[in-house]
Amino acid sequence: MNTNIEIELKLRCIFPEKIDDIYSLPIFNSLKNDWQRKKIHSIYYDTEENTLLNSGIIFRTRSEDGTWVQTVKVTGNSHGGFSRRKEYNVELQDEKPDLAVLRNSHLKSFIKDTKSKFELMPIFETVFDRSVAIYTYEDRSVLEVAIDVGKIIAKEKTEDFCEVEIELKEGNISCILKLAEELSKSFNFLLEPRSKFCRGMMLANLEPKFELQKERDPDVIAEEGFQNELIEKLQDLILYHNKFVENPENFDNLHDFRVSIRKIRTLLKFGKPLIEQEHLDHWLEEFDRITELTNSLRETDVLIEEWRSFLSTTKQENLKNSTLTIKLLEERQNKLNQIYPFFSEGKFTSLFLGFWYWLLEGAFLVDDSVNLKLKKFVKERLSTWIRKTLKRLKKTDFNNESDLHKLRIASKNLRYALETFSFALKPSTKDMISRLKKIQDILGYIHDTQTFSVYLENLISSSSEPEIHKESGWLLGYRLHSDQSLKSDLEKQWKKFKDQAKLFIE
Repeated sequence: MNTNIEIELKLRCIFPEKIDDIYSLPIFNSLKNDWQRKKIHSIYYDTEENTLLNSGIIFRTRSEDGTWVQTVKVTGNSHGGFSRRKEYNVELQDEKPDLAVLRNSHLKSFIKDTKSKFELMPIFETVFDRSVAIYTYEDRSVLEVAIDVGKIIAKEKTEDFCEVEIELKEGNISCILKLAEELSKSFNFLLEPRSKFCRGMMLANLEPKFELQKERDPDVIAEEGFQNELIEKLQDLILYHNKFVENPENFDNLHDFRVSIRKIRTLLKFGKPLIEQEHLDHWLEEFDRITELTNSLRETDVLIEEWRSFLSTTKQENLKNSTLTIKLLEERQNKLNQIYPFFSEGKFTSLFLGFWYWLLEGAFLVDDSVNLKLKKFVKERLSTWIRKTLKRLKKTDFNNESDLHKLRIASKNLRYALETFSFALKPSTKDMISRLKKIQDILGYIHDTQTFSVYLENLISSSSEPEIHKESGWLLGYRLHSDQSLKSDLEKQWKKFKDQAKLFIE
């Protein structure tokens, strides 16, 4: 039985009919005669009680051109955004799993009673064609590149896939990202964070109870702590990006994607003293550009949600298909059509990979003479941000929309920083986070009312239908009435926050 650590990245091909063009890319010129073709059939097993699945263990048998191999993968830790899993392989006579070969491994505790506790049954299968080659990246790393085209089968359900896997065999983990970035500039890919196993579970309607625990150490070096948090936020961004691709009609998917961007931008600004300045500005501009691209669609989504809320609150369900409703939905579809190809065609993939590579290889100003701990840096930096927020609060005119908007952005950034590093702070910090969330919600509501006013004025001016004038007036009047009571509550919330902030700084 051989053992290895698996570290890989997957790229989902957006246009499977074009996958054969990948062999002609200049980057693969040296591999023209090196591609090996294989037919692969994998069967994944578990007990009726999903014992393995709930313990973070993947168990499969796989045939590669007629030779069967049994593989056990054990969920490990994460490094640099890559999952690292131990993998145990042993050759078999046929497709039937053999637990006996694992009795001398560290998995023996799972197979003490193979008859009752470990009666294995197939849960799903994968069948695919694989083209594989070994690629040496700039003489620094040895990578295995595999192109897989096939399907996942779970009883009567199937799901097709077409993807490229890049696995590190030897060398620097970041070379995976560099190769993937170069490929994504020439080919339409989405980053695929889900393994074939994960997609098979979803297809088979299986939900594991096992969850990898992410340990955060407040005493790590500050640069390492920031790197870990930024990479995790990037993984969230990729996840929400793909959710929006799969279901752009769900308003939450775009919202979650935008929040992920804001959190990354907040951390970049918060960690500014640790980060190389020139590239920091570049990445802030790149993420700003994506946010600006999606602003108009998000404004329409918020307005539609508020109109629906108004109809529900005022019990005017008969207006669900009103003139304003139809007009807003038409506007949304037009705006979605304009930006959706940026997502669905993988226009951001190379940007995500470039940012990921930068975080691993060049983002931080490392000074070996200064071993600044994350906990100390966070406390000092938060104290600075809190003081700046309190100064802005002191200057804020609560009847001035511009002042309120600036205060909203400052409080939002402060809250995101507190949430991210709460593991390095006192438990009482949760109260401050909760207070800032209330403040942010109020400020967001007031800001949206201002946005709605401009939006609806433009809508009215471009329409001759009297119903739109009337319905827009209802909505705007409803919002303005709510704003007045919220502004009163806002001042009370800020007063309570000031007391909490003073205790934190002390």
